[in-house]
Amino acid sequence: MEQIEPLSVGLGHLHFPNGWSLLSNLPVLYLTRNYTSTSTSKSFNDDTISLLKKNHTEVSQLWYGCNSIGENWGPVSSTYNDLTPCFLQGILFGLSAILMITVGTYQIIHLRNKKVSISNRKSWSFYVKLLLVSIQLIFQIILFSIHSNDGIIKTSLATNILATTIALGIHYIEQYKATIPNGVLLFYWLFQVILNLGRIVNLNLRNGLESQFGTFVILSTVNAFFILVIEITLPMKPIYVSLVKTSPYDSANVFSRITFDWMGGLMKKGYIQYLTERDLPPLPKELKATASSEEFYKYWTNQVNPSLFFAIAKAFGAQFMLGGVFKGLQDALAFVQPQLLRLLIKFVNDYSESVKQGEPIPLTRGFLIAVSMFIVSVVQTACLHQYFQRAFDLGMKIKSSLTAVIYNKALVLSNETKQESTTGDIVNLMSVDVQRLQDLVQNLQIIWSGPFQIFLCLYSLHGLIGNSMWAGVLIMIIMIPLNAVIARYQKKLQKTQMKNKDERSRLISEILNNIKSLKLYGWEHPYLDRLNHVRNEKELKNLKRMGIFSAFSNFTWSLAPFLVSCSTFALFVLTQKDKSLSTDLVFPALSLFNLLSFPLAVVPMVITNIVEAQVAITRLTNFLSGAELQRDAVIKAPRASKVGDVAVEIKNGTFLWSKAKGEQNYKVALSNINLTAKKGHLDCIVGKVGSGKSSIVQAILGDLYKLDGEVTLHGKIAYVSQVPWIMNGTVKDNILFGHKYDAEFYQHVLKACALTVDLKILPKGDKTEVGEKGISLSGGQKARLSLARAVYARADVYLLDDPLSAVDEHVGKHLTDHVLGPNGLLKTKCRVLATNSIKVLSIADNIHLVSDGRIIEQGTYDEIFKQETSKIRQLIEEFGKKKDTSSSSSSTKEDGEGEEEVKDDVDVDLANLDSDSDYEVGSLRRASDASLIPDEERDVANEPEEVEDEESKARKEHLEQGKVKWAVYKEYADACNPLNVVIFLVTAVVSFSINVGSNVWLKHWSEVNTEYGYNPDIAKYLGIYFLLGVGFSASSLIQNCFLWIFCTIEGSKKLHNQMAVSVLRAPMSFFETTPIGRILNRFSNDVYKIDEVLGRVFSMFFNNSIKVLLTIGVICFSTWQFIFIVGPIGILYVYYQQYYLKTSRELRRLDSVSRSPIFANFQESLIGVSIIRAYGQEDRFKFLNETRVDRNMAAYHPAINANRWLAVRLEFLGSIIILGAAGLSILTLQSGKLTAGLVGLSVSYALQITQSLNWIVRMTVEVETNIVSVERIMEYSRLVSEAPEIIESNRPSKEWPANGEIVFKNYSTKYRPELDLVLKDINLNIKPREKIGIVGRTGAGKSSITLSLFRIIEAFSGEIDIDSVQTSSIGLADLRHKLSIIPQDSQVFEGTIRSNLDPTNEYNDEQIWKALELSHLKDHVHKMYDERDKSIDIETPLDVKVSEGGSNLSIGQRQLMCLGRVLLKMTTSNILVLDEATAAVDVETDQILQQTIRSEFKDKTIITIAHRLNTILDSDRIIVLEKGQVAEFDSPENLLKNKESLFYSLCKQGGFVNE
Repeated sequence: MEQIEPLSVGLGHLHFPNGWSLLSNLPVLYLTRNYTSTSTSKSFNDDTISLLKKNHTEVSQLWYGCNSIGENWGPVSSTYNDLTPCFLQGILFGLSAILMITVGTYQIIHLRNKKVSISNRKSWSFYVKLLLVSIQLIFQIILFSIHSNDGIIKTSLATNILATTIALGIHYIEQYKATIPNGVLLFYWLFQVILNLGRIVNLNLRNGLESQFGTFVILSTVNAFFILVIEITLPMKPIYVSLVKTSPYDSANVFSRITFDWMGGLMKKGYIQYLTERDLPPLPKELKATASSEEFYKYWTNQVNPSLFFAIAKAFGAQFMLGGVFKGLQDALAFVQPQLLRLLIKFVNDYSESVKQGEPIPLTRGFLIAVSMFIVSVVQTACLHQYFQRAFDLGMKIKSSLTAVIYNKALVLSNETKQESTTGDIVNLMSVDVQRLQDLVQNLQIIWSGPFQIFLCLYSLHGLIGNSMWAGVLIMIIMIPLNAVIARYQKKLQKTQMKNKDERSRLISEILNNIKSLKLYGWEHPYLDRLNHVRNEKELKNLKRMGIFSAFSNFTWSLAPFLVSCSTFALFVLTQKDKSLSTDLVFPALSLFNLLSFPLAVVPMVITNIVEAQVAITRLTNFLSGAELQRDAVIKAPRASKVGDVAVEIKNGTFLWSKAKGEQNYKVALSNINLTAKKGHLDCIVGKVGSGKSSIVQAILGDLYKLDGEVTLHGKIAYVSQVPWIMNGTVKDNILFGHKYDAEFYQHVLKACALTVDLKILPKGDKTEVGEKGISLSGGQKARLSLARAVYARADVYLLDDPLSAVDEHVGKHLTDHVLGPNGLLKTKCRVLATNSIKVLSIADNIHLVSDGRIIEQGTYDEIFKQETSKIRQLIEEFGKKKDTSSSSSSTKEDGEGEEEVKDDVDVDLANLDSDSDYEVGSLRRASDASLIPDEERDVANEPEEVEDEESKARKEHLEQGKVKWAVYKEYADACNPLNVVIFLVTAVVSFSINVGSNVWLKHWSEVNTEYGYNPDIAKYLGIYFLLGVGFSASSLIQNCFLWIFCTIEGSKKLHNQMAVSVLRAPMSFFETTPIGRILNRFSNDVYKIDEVLGRVFSMFFNNSIKVLLTIGVICFSTWQFIFIVGPIGILYVYYQQYYLKTSRELRRLDSVSRSPIFANFQESLIGVSIIRAYGQEDRFKFLNETRVDRNMAAYHPAINANRWLAVRLEFLGSIIILGAAGLSILTLQSGKLTAGLVGLSVSYALQITQSLNWIVRMTVEVETNIVSVERIMEYSRLVSEAPEIIESNRPSKEWPANGEIVFKNYSTKYRPELDLVLKDINLNIKPREKIGIVGRTGAGKSSITLSLFRIIEAFSGEIDIDSVQTSSIGLADLRHKLSIIPQDSQVFEGTIRSNLDPTNEYNDEQIWKALELSHLKDHVHKMYDERDKSIDIETPLDVKVSEGGSNLSIGQRQLMCLGRVLLKMTTSNILVLDEATAAVDVETDQILQQTIRSEFKDKTIITIAHRLNTILDSDRIIVLEKGQVAEFDSPENLLKNKESLFYSLCKQGGFVNE
């Protein structure tokens, strides 16, 4: 026992050698009631004393002996009902000191060896701290010296001196080496304060506080408290504050991490104002994508046979395992509560007994139990959330590392892997499968923790009610195989669901990518039907199955705990006749059964998650270990230094489209290619459509599989693809493409690529956002932008895949002169040009003719002209112009021409441009790469934020702020059918009332048993209990079925249909301003939430709310005083909830908004992957992707930790409720009204309430976050739609337009209301069956005319009449079905040849074959049929598969496919529009096609927009457009007679006029 004073004055005759004062120590004084505690020792006889002395001295002389008489090790003293001195002051103090010594020593060594970059300021707090710790050390020494007797207490005082010395050392070192207060110190001082408070209570009960020892204990307690406060509130301050923002988590101390206080700043900010992306703190270091993906790669690449699971486990497992330790602790503590509950009920019973005997026992023990319950509950909270935090961190690491890894892999996929997985599939891997893994990790530990909890539970139950518990175990064992069956079936349904989801997202992405064609052809309906079929017939049917199935599996789960408790109690009352089933057995048992229901319910869920995750892991592993591009396909060599050195060389190259797999034969792309291109030379590759021109370019890039031969490349490449790839960004970003900005050269590039004029037209010049895929630019502008990017890169080798096809003749000539030609910017570079433009051949150094994947002829221009039989020579003579010497010898004549021209052409100041092409090209330095700056550092650089104008705001995703409107909930309820919602709510209330009823019934039954001392009326009590249980499960089954079948599925069907119809009917301007990724996000992510998440969340919210209300009712019923606690706690709850809701809501929104760019960027990169690789920009794109992932995670991380922040606070309130319920019941014991049954009922409910309260707040947020999906879908269901498809009152006749006369009357139009007019006052009269050609510079409004004919853009003023019918007065479907068009961008759909030509199934096979024959595709279709994958059975060649985006057809073939569509419609349509229809076709095919068009459509009106003037020279009349106005409109002959005409100058530039 604690000594009072070594020399008690006045009681000197009672001194023993080891200096105890018996007076206060001998329990005998209490036991023998004839003495009072003050009675003197004279009443003792010497025998007693010597006996006590003898027994005690032997042990207590040892250093570990316990020397308090009458109280041994304890832990609880039988006399005082508190902790015994030996236990508290000996063992607990000793342990804390030993921990400090061991861990502290490690800390000192660790800190001493730590390298630091920043030193801290020395402030007064540092010196005060050192002083206080030194004082504390003095106190410890004094306490040790005052305490005279040996034993465990003296030993622990000694260890404490050592511990304090080490603490002093750490305090000193951390000032120089650390930025965060040391965790070991904080805990040590906290324990010092708590244990010292215990020691004070100890001394006080034993009247020892007045002594010297007591005084110093109090002093050291106060001192320790001050040290703790200073250490927490006044941390070290660095001398130099870094400007780079860091995560508050990285600088938080250990208490702040336990209570999640580091989130406080953000929570407060979010409460005051709406959070924006700039308010988000950066991520903690180890969560950044770069760090986590590097960690993952380290283990992934070192594996022999790749296993994703092991790679993740090795990379991120350690922290997760630590989380597991916390989880185990929390589980163990959860089972301490029922034991404490049993002790509490037992105490209440004992107290009642002692009152009857007239000697009430002290209430100390009851309070000790209540306080223990509180402490256990608080520690449990701390452990649980440390575990959760680690689980979520692992989830984030998996997500960011895998997203980065998938992206990096997608950049090097080989062709065959690409064909297997479409863009949609790869995006799904990133969005769905990675998400699966992330979700799984949050609950993964349940796999061992669940069985561990079940074991603890059964062990406790066995201690409580003996062997009766085996009845319950038996039932659980029966449930397990049942579960396995359920899980297996669920996996099957899940797989089907994934398949259907893939199919739907692929279809949507295709519809969105080709929306312009769908509108021009009027095919929205057949595609909508296809979509609805997949959605309603496949996806939702399967979802309904899943719903019913999960309702049944939930039924078995809610029934299980009931059956367990029922059978256990039944067995107990039947077997143990002599024992009554009393209150102190029933309530602890019920608490245990409640704890049991959690692992039983969650384990199967986790098993399903694991099953889903396995599917995901398999898909991811297959993708990540898929074949990559050949590393050795191209040999990279240093760049050629002299003009004439070889820059590109292919020797005997044979290339395949893809490596053969299994039975398929090789798909050879090119065979036996020999080609050499030199520095300073222009090599042209010509050939028919599909002959392999682009393939040669791809072979040089290394995109094809090289079977044989070798390819050598000298220096860097720049590549211009046939379909220009434009990133979503500004024009300038697209040109710079990651290189540093060099103003002077940038201007040269713009001029050489004829972009200066366009930039004047664009609203913000080169800062104009061009939209996804460059959607707001014309075809020619895209092509020139893509060329400008190549020129700006200043590479050594230029691979140009027909960049001239999309531009007009005169612009083509400009580009040839200023960029490609012998005087162009690139004259010193090696240029390989695949082209259909025969004119360019005149300036070529070498020409290669390709046919069927072989080079059949090559040579220089002059060599070719010496050979009579040369095919190239025939081509040039037929279509081209001879090589004019002037172009190579001098450019004087050109200059002259330019100056003459300036008169007519104000736009492109060619003279000015010409003078620039003398720019010293030899001095082109290589472009250097711009440096990559992470986000946090960018803020430091303080780059000015760009002010957003209206247009970029329109492009930004609309972000709702503030509370979700009630209207949204109402709309969702309406979509789900309000009646069903009401039925759902009623069943929920009923089921929980039954649940409470069953517990009240148990209380009644156990009180009856306690009273009688045995168990009367077993059948009656048990039967009713059983019926209540079955009732609860049955009503929850009905509730779940209603939820799935009648509420959610109905709702999601309606919502998806509304959105799909609305999006398809939206005008083109919507698609031009909205990135496809964003629309796709609504169709995938938001629809998934409405399908599978929202219903579940609503049901959890309602269930928990009902449960909590009933629980509070029960507690207030048993102890009415509890109402006074409920009030303030309720207010705090609401306050926390509001505080949290505001922040969390915005964080969740920021999370979902910052997720779209990841996918949008990903899709964009997948399309432009060959360009990214060609420019060697992989690292930059990887970095951009990682930055986007980090931005998303920076919103997700605080969103998750806000949940922790809230939970820690709410659970603390829950612990107070437990303390209140238990404490109040002990305080009110003296009134004598409280029965043990009521105490049991109220406290066991209080133990459950914490979790439920927490869930309610979490679910309000979940409901809000997920209802946002409804809000977002509703937003897209209300898009402004185009004009009606059919106006019943005004339908044109069946034959219309019979003649095909088109009249424009004062017609003006603009693309969007806020933009300028693109056509101004157009007046045209096109006669029936006239052939009209339209020419004009790029951006003059040529394509706009076709768009306005089809009403893709509506009139701003004026009208267009066709055969005297005003087009704006009839429905769009009627109009578009009657016109035919071959659009500028030939779009082909995934599906079959038949579905591409005729999705509405109007025509028979014969008609389709005829169209294919006329469009020269018949042979190719047969060829595709012969080379098809034989494992898939196809009946006719028309059902041959066309892959996503038509990637298995060349671009020329896609244009022919569009021609085929028009040829099919010949019978119904008398007006045909050709918008640059044959730009991607070689000259010979073009000629044949023009003949086909002229013969097949001779009695129809044809409007042709052309870049090749020869295609329109034989038109009846020609329209020349200039700046959106008709400049000239006459027959070609008349226009050519007038040498001042624009048309004449165009023809002259194109070389069609000989002067």
